[in-house]
Amino acid sequence: MTTAPHETWQLRNGTAWVFTAGERLTGPVVLVGDAGTDLAALTASLEDGPYPLLTELRARGRGLVLVGLPADAGISGDGGTVQEAVQRVIAEVPDDTPLTVGGTGRGALAARYALASMEYMRLDHRTGTHFSHNGAVPDLDEEAELTRLGGRPRAPLFLRMLDGGAADGLGEDEADLTTTGEAAPAGSLFSKECGSRLLDNLPH
Repeated sequence: MTTAPHETWQLRNGTAWVFTAGERLTGPVVLVGDAGTDLAALTASLEDGPYPLLTELRARGRGLVLVGLPADAGISGDGGTVQEAVQRVIAEVPDDTPLTVGGTGRGALAARYALASMEYMRLDHRTGTHFSHNGAVPDLDEEAELTRLGGRPRAPLFLRMLDGGAADGLGEDEADLTTTGEAAPAGSLFSKECGSRLLDNLPH
């Protein structure tokens, strides 16, 4: 199965690769990569290894939007990029299908900030599940900004996924569901445990 994107979106401070399960984007998952991650490498990390997430999503009729962030932007700039991507997805999928939005590393932190900021501004992010995979620990200024916004988005289910030994600065009671397990093999993003847990909690 090809891993070439169906479409590329140029965002103000980043790029998104769009993978569809058919002719158009349906049931989308927005996954924000760690800062500076090449989208081709991110795509390969989703397909190579114990859990081919893109293939599994397509088999369920769901699309995937991978968001690439620059290596040196701050949380507000990265959050703005994620917000732009979410708004673009909402425009592309005009029905009421809820989104799944999250990320890994700095991407997880940016997604958390973006959704919390949209709720603070009373903007509809239409997200049913928010996930964080090995989220980066915010620095003091970032933590203060997140606290101002409520800490995390409150409307969606919050799924927290951690590989063994990883730390994200979140307390045990800050997520609705927390999954911990062994790290995925080198070159893979998700372990089978984390990948299957994410798919089990996609909104309908």
